Amino acid sequence: MDQLNTSFKNILKVTTPLVIAGVAMNLVGIVDIMLVANLGEAPLGGTGNGQILYAFLFVIGMGFTTAIQIFIGRRNGEHRYSSIGNYFYQGLYFAIFFALFLVVLIQTLLPHILNAIFESQNVVHFTIIYIKTRGWGVIFTLVNLLFIGFYVGITKTKILGVFTPLISVLNITLDIVLINGLGPIPPLGVQGAAIASVIAEAGGTILFVYYTFRYIDLKKYGLQNRIKFNWKQTKTILKLANPIMLQNTISIGAWLTFFIFVEHLGERELAISQIIRGIYMFIMVPMFSLADATNTFVSNLMGEKRFELIIPLILKTSFLGVLVNVLFFLILNLYPDFCLGLFTSDPSVIQESLSTLKLTSYSMFVFTLAFMPFRAVSGTGNTRTALFIESLSVGIYLVFTYYVTLILESKLWVVWSSEFVYFGFMLLLSWLYLKFGTWRDRII
Repeated sequence: MDQLNTSFKNILKVTTPLVIAGVAMNLVGIVDIMLVANLGEAPLGGTGNGQILYAFLFVIGMGFTTAIQIFIGRRNGEHRYSSIGNYFYQGLYFAIFFALFLVVLIQTLLPHILNAIFESQNVVHFTIIYIKTRGWGVIFTLVNLLFIGFYVGITKTKILGVFTPLISVLNITLDIVLINGLGPIPPLGVQGAAIASVIAEAGGTILFVYYTFRYIDLKKYGLQNRIKFNWKQTKTILKLANPIMLQNTISIGAWLTFFIFVEHLGERELAISQIIRGIYMFIMVPMFSLADATNTFVSNLMGEKRFELIIPLILKTSFLGVLVNVLFFLILNLYPDFCLGLFTSDPSVIQESLSTLKLTSYSMFVFTLAFMPFRAVSGTGNTRTALFIESLSVGIYLVFTYYVTLILESKLWVVWSSEFVYFGFMLLLSWLYLKFGTWRDRII
């Protein structure tokens, strides 16, 4: 039977479509921020908070689809292809159920929670507008993540590099039309950005369903029969997924808490931080994609029992990540005014953002070196260990952020230096486990 090729060439073959897909997806969020920035600091802060809050909610369900990806990768590595369909359909049932739960939560309780945790009522107003509208699309988001997990798990990522840009082009086109208005369509501002995303995500679901059931070998992967909900198998998946779901909640919750702390410094600081976040997330796309590839390669290698290739694989993906970081580092430091000018034309905002942007150009190297081994830990199936690493790193990160923000009331760039604390501990703990842990014995 064919074994997984872990050469640089094959890593790039799997990763490149993921990078294209990631760039396309994150470009949508950046365009949202760029267009909404013209509406003022409160709409900008509200939209940015709404994006993070939406991510905070759906990444809980994403933990389940990530577990599905790990199972699929392991079965793919074991060449037990026909069992993959079982995991896919259990993931589909969970996605539908969890999405319905989130819709109810968003439309009923969430506005009250936001009013309790944020000081600026202007920011809260626009956050609620965004999240209540965007919330209707959560079912499409989770189903799309399930399809992505399927294709990444079987290492056939090429289609992701085609579909995701199409979805993003639709989203950006709708952004331009709905946020600013066009012809008979009135400008909808923040709500327009959310509506555009919902429509585009629905279009993405239609594309994935059509392509999968039209062009994929359904019999090979056990997708030809509509498998019923199986609580016993779902519990098995949840055993692996629960730590990832909690880990995702902690990770995005840390981001949300970070911006709650920053909001106490003022609307200007929050707006600047949302701009930096937009740039930061965009330049991290290749690293997220390399980390996804690391995760599924490790899962496949575990299935093939070729444990000796896992550490070299992590070093390869880390090396590729550092190379990409060098390119972004040069761009951010040679053309900082241009990068910030994409989001705002206010000279004072640009000037106040420069020190934070420069610091970010350095912290992304630590992020890369930490995230590859961290995702490898999850790829081995040791999701509880990954949860411990995430929890400890986030706990130290939030203590530091709280101290420099609310106690010392430091400058914004000092607050953002917390990224070094977060990823520094993640880097240390992940490599300690891979060096001394018993991950080779993990069976799922």
